[in-house]
Amino acid sequence: MSLFRRDEPSPAQPAERPSPAPRPDASASAARPATSAATETRIGPALRVDGRVLGGGPLRVEGRVEGEIQVEGRVVVAEGGTVAGRIRAVAVVVEGRVEGDVVATDRAEVTSSGATEGDIEAPRVVIAEGAFLKGNVTMGGRAGERPAGRHASGEGAERT
Repeated sequence: MSLFRRDEPSPAQPAERPSPAPRPDASASAARPATSAATETRIGPALRVDGRVLGGGPLRVEGRVEGEIQVEGRVVVAEGGTVAGRIRAVAVVVEGRVEGDVVATDRAEVTSSGATEGDIEAPRVVIAEGAFLKGNVTMGGRAGERPAGRHASGEGAERT
């Protein structure tokens, strides 16, 4: 036996070969549904982000973001989370605090624990009982578009 050599198996004892890794069963993978949802990015409670946050998937804010958020997915501002800036996403759920405008191309929601100081614009808007909102709500149609004949001040629309 040597310090730098491995003990070699004796001729009477053949070296064991590791068994090959089991192949995945085709029926098991067929039964498992394919997931198309992207992994959620999380800004934890101990984090603070200064600047723009851009992304292609869902985002959960548990800390503080000072700046614009623009995501091609869902944004959740969790209880204890704060965003000081504009949020633009497919869907926005405010459980914490938002100080800025919210623009959602599908749905915006302020839960009973949520507080929003800014305008909300989305085709579908949900404001739960107990939620805080200081701002204007524009809903219907597509977010970012104003109905024909309407101005930002509401003037120019015929009233009957």
